[in-house]
Amino acid sequence: LIHPNAREGDFQAELWKYDVAEFFLAAPDRSQYLEFNLAPNGAWWSCFFSAPRKTSRTKPLAGVSTQAKVTLDDWQVHAAIPLTEIPWPLEECFLNATFILKSPDQQFLTLTDLGGDQPDFHRPAHFLAISLSS
Repeated sequence: LIHPNAREGDFQAELWKYDVAEFFLAAPDRSQYLEFNLAPNGAWWSCFFSAPRKTSRTKPLAGVSTQAKVTLDDWQVHAAIPLTEIPWPLEECFLNATFILKSPDQQFLTLTDLGGDQPDFHRPAHFLAISLSS
């Protein structure tokens, strides 16, 4: 299920209420992080946080481009974000990838165990160290 106002390549708030892929990128000290949501049709949303669920910058990232492919059986989506939009050295950051699927009866999936009884992707202390190949 795709947000009714979502358009490929466009910024759209509240994508998480529908099917979405998300990634979270935390600063080297994990005190701040970026959340980036990507809908099956390529619409996107982003926000910086200064602490779990405390927004610090809601201005959309500049220069984001997306591509999407939706079929009856699956969806594929790709986003490119200029590294100039990331305020931290990427090789020192921490990452988590998550998915919200099967809306409205949402299923929550996460790359790393975030702990807790209820789904909460805003736990940068649990994000994984990034490993970049040369």
